[in-house]
Amino acid sequence: MSHPTPPPPHTAPPGPPGPYAYAPPPLPGPPPELVAPLGRRFLAKLVDALVMAAIVAAITVPCAMHLDTGPEGVTEGLAITGIVFSLLFAFLLYDPALTATGGTVGKRLCGLKVARIETGEQVGFGAALGRHLMARLINNAMCVPLAYLWCTWDRPFQQGLHDKIVRTVVVRTG
Repeated sequence: MSHPTPPPPHTAPPGPPGPYAYAPPPLPGPPPELVAPLGRRFLAKLVDALVMAAIVAAITVPCAMHLDTGPEGVTEGLAITGIVFSLLFAFLLYDPALTATGGTVGKRLCGLKVARIETGEQVGFGAALGRHLMARLINNAMCVPLAYLWCTWDRPFQQGLHDKIVRTVVVRTG
């Protein structure tokens, strides 16, 4: 006669020890190894600042040379328009437009991109513009680059304050 097999030893369900038998849901977002390191993010920001300075200089300098040459004021008006356009492009559209198309020059060179935290998908122009404007608003309101400094202590995704607001994260592309 065969003996019945003993029941398996009692094991606790997976999860944290304690009175609750469930684990908290995992945080939405990328795995930690995909989160962009701060050094690369800083380098990307520096490259972008240089690119924006070059764009502004390439448009502003030739326009500024024509400020006093037109007696009718037409040339002066075009020069001022060129200067305003270059500043608007550099400070309002450069980051959002390129982020929405895959990444700014600096981010691409450093192997980074901005993605939606829930899905990892590329952000659209609206989210990229919101992210950019929130960073500008927070930094100007606080008189310090708080939006960018936030990522130095944020865990686990090292999001800037502007990233938290629009639910984005900076990740490695390669």
